[in-house]
Amino acid sequence: MVSLDQFIEDVLTEINNLRTKPGQFAERMQALEATFRDNNSRMRKGAVPVMTKEGVSALLETIQAVKNVKPMGALVLSEGLKRAAQSHCNDTGPLGIVGHIGSRETTLPDRLEPFGQWGDCIGETIDYGSVTGFESVCALLIDDGLPSRPHRNIVLNSRFKKIGIGAGKHNQFNSMICCVFAGDFIEIDDMPEMPVPQGKIEFGFDLKDWLEDAIKLTCEIRTEEEAGKITKRVKKYWEMSDGTTQVTEEVIRT
Repeated sequence: MVSLDQFIEDVLTEINNLRTKPGQFAERMQALEATFRDNNSRMRKGAVPVMTKEGVSALLETIQAVKNVKPMGALVLSEGLKRAAQSHCNDTGPLGIVGHIGSRETTLPDRLEPFGQWGDCIGETIDYGSVTGFESVCALLIDDGLPSRPHRNIVLNSRFKKIGIGAGKHNQFNSMICCVFAGDFIEIDDMPEMPVPQGKIEFGFDLKDWLEDAIKLTCEIRTEEEAGKITKRVKKYWEMSDGTTQVTEEVIRT
């Protein structure tokens, strides 16, 4: 898994890939069609599946929409916007808060104020649970369950010229990525520091070697100790996308 710093860089790269070469990005998205199942679940390599509301139909609609987008300029990274985005991740991630309002009822304009002055327009997108930059940007474009596609409209708004991206761990969805967009942004001289947390986006041992086409996992763990050594016997009950259940066993010695 990547570090949070690398996650931020990957998201920036993919957003600019999308904006400058939307046709190529749409072609890459077509490979995602094979990851959807009839029950609207989406399989992910090395991570738990995602249960979507709209299923593959939202993906196909998104691909067509992106194909119709005219290329636009790449976004310029703004340190002030980046720190504002990171402040929201650092605030809400450890608390498990979801949404654009901070733990102290702070809004996007509130978060921008300590770092500078925005101009023309501002917007914010937040994605939870993604493990790659490409997956995160696709999630924003698809906007599953939101018919007006607000995140897509922000990402593809040509009025935005600058961007700041923050990332962090989220205690409910494992990861979060926050992107703040602006038509212009002028940083102040003495901006507060807002460090990106150290560490990588990691998953527990029960997600290693996730069984293909499984959509849910339940574990029974029995711990045995002998001669000072601990053995864990893990029985895994996999709920498959076709409604059946498969059982596997794993022995972990420490």
